[in-house]
Amino acid sequence: MEETRYEMARRVSLNTMIGNILLTAVKAGVGIISQSSALIADALHSASDIATTLVVMYSMRISKLPPDPEHPYGHGRAESIGAKVLSVILVLVGLSMGTSSIRQLWGGTYVVPGRLALWAILLSIVTKEGMYRYTVAVGRTIDSTALIADALHHRSDAFSSVAAFLGVIGARLGYPVLDPLAAAVVAIFIVRMGIEVFRSSLDELMDAQVHETLQAEVHQYANGIPGVQHVDDVRIRRYGPQYVIDLKVSVDHHLTVKEGHEIAAHVKGALRDSLPSVGDVLVHVNPYPDQHDLVD
Repeated sequence: MEETRYEMARRVSLNTMIGNILLTAVKAGVGIISQSSALIADALHSASDIATTLVVMYSMRISKLPPDPEHPYGHGRAESIGAKVLSVILVLVGLSMGTSSIRQLWGGTYVVPGRLALWAILLSIVTKEGMYRYTVAVGRTIDSTALIADALHHRSDAFSSVAAFLGVIGARLGYPVLDPLAAAVVAIFIVRMGIEVFRSSLDELMDAQVHETLQAEVHQYANGIPGVQHVDDVRIRRYGPQYVIDLKVSVDHHLTVKEGHEIAAHVKGALRDSLPSVGDVLVHVNPYPDQHDLVD
């Protein structure tokens, strides 16, 4: 299953990277010919997509490696690290583009872009929106943080292309200042997307508690195991594509250690069999009704 998951992500990344290479070449060439600052900025955004896709491919490759003595929990968090690197690239690209646009606005040297720039930007909008839908669909299917982050990068590129389109139209209608201004707006889109990607991947690295739906399912399945008197505490954290569960259950205090251990094993097996997204489960057994260790 993990190999299939990696191959799906790799196929998506290769397809979108080829598309971005072609799109970057078209937008950069047309941007230079038509002298559109907004289109050149948009081309740089697409070029950054190539770099981030390479980051995603590498992080996915690392995340599928099995546990080893130095990484006993596996390498699943490589995807979160990849998303972090992606977010930094986005912010740096956005700041660089924003600085260039501000310098042009400050200098007051404007050029009216050619009509060809409009067609190149329309091509970009349609292509990047298609890449977003394609990538986010696969990312959600395989539950990949890095791939979903890359999809959001495609969506930000589509939005920035819309801003570039409006800037070129405004410049051709007699307001040439709108072209570099649109480039500045594109830069803002990129920086904002980078910050959002960073924040979304931060929770995973901080072992934040996951959504309530999965917690409710864990309670339901654990309470359904014969011998479990009460589910005392459930802690769930994400580790790459999977979830790690730590929970405490209370059993009859008259049971032997072996019997308590067997109940814990049944709880672990039920959770892993019923919830495919669960990777590992640690069950701590408390005596019932003498529940002395419910929250510690």
